[in-house]
Amino acid sequence: VTTGCTVRMELAQKNMEKGKDGLFKRMGGEEGIAQFMDRVYDLIQVDNRIKSWFAGKNYQAIKEGQRVYLTELLGGPKIYKGKDLVEIHKGMNLSDYEFDCFLANCEKAMSGLGIEDETIDEAIVSMEPVRAALMNRAQGLAAHAKMVDGQNILERFGGEMNVESVVEMMYSGCVGDPRVRFYFEVNKDKIQTIKQKMTQLMVGAFGGPVTYDDSKMRQIHYNMNITDYHFDAVLENFWCAA
Repeated sequence: VTTGCTVRMELAQKNMEKGKDGLFKRMGGEEGIAQFMDRVYDLIQVDNRIKSWFAGKNYQAIKEGQRVYLTELLGGPKIYKGKDLVEIHKGMNLSDYEFDCFLANCEKAMSGLGIEDETIDEAIVSMEPVRAALMNRAQGLAAHAKMVDGQNILERFGGEMNVESVVEMMYSGCVGDPRVRFYFEVNKDKIQTIKQKMTQLMVGAFGGPVTYDDSKMRQIHYNMNITDYHFDAVLENFWCAA
């Protein structure tokens, strides 16, 4: 939904399709990435939002491990021999908010080193997929595999009719929410179609029959300039409705 939220990030995404050799060079090679990580960890040490991650741990070893990992991730030589990120972060219960804080420090560090905006965007786009591993989402589990007491998410949710009811309440909440009202105040003829597609998407995502082609999501939302802020607001309305 938020893939096309800004022109800058979309251009960075397209540039990444050509390979990362140029990115690694523009980051200053291994030396530049080492300076970048030094600056990032200087910022983390005074960031009350995430510095607790590293309390009581070998700070230098963590930084060195991330330096090696990011050297490879940003287009450098394949030198990372450490553990899988999912294994490293298992049980840490890291949140999207905390990862966003880390990325914000990365962006600030690169900007402070005089790295150009285009290069910063490409680096952030390259680091974004790491989110899944840190959140322990990298297992690729489908909703039907996330069983609790023998029930998938849809079954624990109460079935498709409950999803329909929640979508109805969520949509009403979004229409009254000034943060996202603009996206939901559409022609009345379209409202029912949107609700139906939302329901289909959620039912499939929760482990029920897959009747919505989510490969169309990017194309549909590309020009809507939806940001994480807006998406989080929609999720908040979903949470309140559920």
